[in-house]
Amino acid sequence: MGKTITVDLSSSTVTETTTDEKKLCAYIGGRGLGVRILCDLCSPRVDPLNPDNPLIVTTSPLAGTDTPFTGMCSITSKSPLTNTIFSAETGGFFGKELKRAGIDALVIKGKAKSPVYLQIEDNYVELKSATHLWNKNTVETTDILHDGGKVACIGKSGENQILLANIVNDYLYSSERGGLGAIAGSKNLKAIVVKGNNKPYIFDETEFGKTVTHAGQLLDANPLVSKGLKVYGTSAFMALMNYMNVLPAYNFRYSSFGGINLLSAEYIKNNYDTEKLPGCSGCPIACKFQTKDNRLIPDYDTIWAFGPAVGNNDFDTIIKACDLCRDYSIDSVSCGSTIASYLELTSKNIGSENLLQIIEDIGEGKSKLCNGSSSFMNARGNDLSMSVKSLELPGYDPRGIQGQALGYATSNHGGCYRDSYMIAPEVLGKPKLLDRQTFSGKAGLLQYFQNLIAAIDSLSLCNYSMFALDETIMASMLSSVTGVYYTPEDLLRSGERTWNLERLFNNRSGFTVSDDKLPERFFDDDGIDKNEFKKAVSDYYHFRGWNKKGVPESNKLDELGIDWSVV
Repeated sequence: MGKTITVDLSSSTVTETTTDEKKLCAYIGGRGLGVRILCDLCSPRVDPLNPDNPLIVTTSPLAGTDTPFTGMCSITSKSPLTNTIFSAETGGFFGKELKRAGIDALVIKGKAKSPVYLQIEDNYVELKSATHLWNKNTVETTDILHDGGKVACIGKSGENQILLANIVNDYLYSSERGGLGAIAGSKNLKAIVVKGNNKPYIFDETEFGKTVTHAGQLLDANPLVSKGLKVYGTSAFMALMNYMNVLPAYNFRYSSFGGINLLSAEYIKNNYDTEKLPGCSGCPIACKFQTKDNRLIPDYDTIWAFGPAVGNNDFDTIIKACDLCRDYSIDSVSCGSTIASYLELTSKNIGSENLLQIIEDIGEGKSKLCNGSSSFMNARGNDLSMSVKSLELPGYDPRGIQGQALGYATSNHGGCYRDSYMIAPEVLGKPKLLDRQTFSGKAGLLQYFQNLIAAIDSLSLCNYSMFALDETIMASMLSSVTGVYYTPEDLLRSGERTWNLERLFNNRSGFTVSDDKLPERFFDDDGIDKNEFKKAVSDYYHFRGWNKKGVPESNKLDELGIDWSVV
């Protein structure tokens, strides 16, 4: 759309500039564009809660079009939880609305003197007082503001700057991980409200229509999409992961959970009167469900976090825990995992009331668990935090998915599975099934998947698009929308460019090869072979074209066209 909006909260000024066309071509949009802007604006050594650390929201050329799965947008900053660069992808309709307002990138820097929210409608951008919204959670805040457009906001957890805080939009969707809600709170930014009336321009409507039709046919023919996620949502993964012994339980002490029969998709379907919710913008799956009395059915990650992770099989409690996290704007995965580590440390079991009370205390900033398991355990000289780079691992056990284990260790974000999504080939067989219990051949394949996901995030597509659509289809849609010809190789190279820039930022933040590791628990007698793991990390650096210290050097950066001097 050609427009970047920069809001300086310290001076209460709004500036409109033309988005750099070269950066758009090289980084596309979404995650890639957000990462490039962050590297241009701040030092890798910046304190994440300092006003100099910007909060950047970016869309892509495909957002707001009929492209399937384009309901995402990226929120990028330096994470206060991990101290790494961090791009969080959030669904719903907020990104589409931002695109329809004509905005490629929204850059928020500085700190307001008192609470504010940002109101955007096309070319109208205004800062408004949010003092009447402070101390309110996300549901109440959205109720008050939703007449003005799509709302992204923080709850009390963000206001309290707890490091598990995220940003919630459209009531249901969030930036999930990395503590980006704490950054909004540190800036006294309560919410962003956006309404757009512009139709995105498409260069070749005929070719675009053909590609979209073909993509729809591929999605309909894919049983995982059309008969799995579409019918059951992501809870369809629960019983499968447990059957394959990769569903971690009790703070990763076990790789399966005995109470799975009360948490499976079949149990939910048979015992709860559910109805499908509308999907994110452009989504053909619509993977979210709610009960007839309007209680959201949690997704796989949240069911795991407040179920097997903490040893709980009461689904009603998991629903309530999910609601609390959304209302307070808390990352459910890090929250559940942190509670699980606390339970192991104290040798406690947890009841429903206690679990919900702990979550509420975290949201209110009254708990010693507010800043995640790594902070909590480090203060006690203990290694029970199941995290990488201080980001808690999600509900996929790396001992049984070794490509994903390598993905966790080398992630630029920390213990995240979404930025490599090796679950697809190693567990779900997409695009083909791999032997999940070996590192053999995974180092080279992993960097391909990481590049692909970075490109998908830059296109503002949902990760689930990769189940049926490949980079050829994605490149064709991007080309027909923009009028700039992209080959599949161009698309992957853009993802590689983003990944290397993120890695360089982290290196200059102080991260080294010693941070590309897993918790020691996973290297016990029945776990991962440590020598094989170390060799896989070394092989990964080789495939990346980095040196033995895991650093992208000038020849790799020049090859990718990265102006590394600005980082």
